[in-house]
Amino acid sequence: MRGLLLGAMGLSAALALLLMGAFFTLFSYDLEDVILGRVVATEANRQAAEHGPAGQSIPSGMTTYVGHENLPPWLAQALPVDLPRREREVRAPGHGLFHVAVRPDPSGGPTRYVVFDTTELASTTRHLRTTAGLLLASALLALLGAAGLSHLVARRLSRPLEELVAQVQSDTPPRTEGLGVSEVRALAEALSARDARIRELLERERAFNRDASHELRTPLAVARGAVEILELDPPKDAETFGRLQQAVQHMVLLTEGILWLARTGPSEESCKLGSISREMVALYGAPLSQGGVEVVIEAEAEVLAPLPGSVARVMMGNLIKNALAYTSEGRIVIRITSEDWSISDTGVGFGRVEPGRTGFGIGLSLVERLARRFSWEMSITALEPHGTKVRLAWPPRPVT
Repeated sequence: MRGLLLGAMGLSAALALLLMGAFFTLFSYDLEDVILGRVVATEANRQAAEHGPAGQSIPSGMTTYVGHENLPPWLAQALPVDLPRREREVRAPGHGLFHVAVRPDPSGGPTRYVVFDTTELASTTRHLRTTAGLLLASALLALLGAAGLSHLVARRLSRPLEELVAQVQSDTPPRTEGLGVSEVRALAEALSARDARIRELLERERAFNRDASHELRTPLAVARGAVEILELDPPKDAETFGRLQQAVQHMVLLTEGILWLARTGPSEESCKLGSISREMVALYGAPLSQGGVEVVIEAEAEVLAPLPGSVARVMMGNLIKNALAYTSEGRIVIRITSEDWSISDTGVGFGRVEPGRTGFGIGLSLVERLARRFSWEMSITALEPHGTKVRLAWPPRPVT
């Protein structure tokens, strides 16, 4: 910001000096011609009124010629015979610069020419060349003064903005104290108001997630206890009982995920992704998979990921459940490395569910929010000719 202001002001100062110099030079030439022309015209008019003698040397340095034939040859060549009443500037090589006032005789007599030798007087160019160094030094001093003033102005304008940027980057509410520029103060106040609204919305969301999760925990605990009691004497409809078990377990995982969204601060917990992936496949695979779907877990060794186990179950479970829901035949491959966890399928892909099929958009949204909550990177890629790949990558552990 400061560099932009300095550049703009410096360029403006240089352009202003250039325009002023050009205007001054042109004005000097024009003013010189006007003054000399008026001098010779005044003398010519006086002589015409007093009928001054031809060839008389005028004390002011002028010479009068009556008749074109009496002009010096070099001057006669530059002045046509039938010139009207006017003043002309004649530059004769080898002789100098002259201003000539032409006054034809109204009665038809010879034309009177008043010649003013201005070679020594018309010295604008010579004076400009002589004083070129002085003009250049003056211009440089003016530019330095303009640069200093520009620096002060740019510093006054940019410092409040730099302080405001530092406050925003430090994740602290912008302060209006000490911001001298009114526009910057207005911007700081607008940022403070927006920051307050955002913090209020975030706190409201955290409070809702926290309250909803706690409220759901009690009925879910009751339902889970009832299911465990029923497991001692399973009902005859095993398929329905299995769906009930899975639904209760899924609600428990969703509640844990929502509760983690309401928490703040980092987590030092870690989990085994291979074991959790097999657990989630066992939970969702039997009811949702069909005979033509093969689920494969590829992992060279057990991988510890920087993530609480309950959160991993929510994230991996929802992705595995989605892959099973969208894949009617083919393979589902879960690949676990020391850097990431990924799942790819040969189904229709997210967002292209056939009519009548159930989607799990809320689960996918929860996975994305949990990934951001723990600084994980989530990417979804469409596979050709069909299928989807979802990749979860965690930040590298700090080297100690």
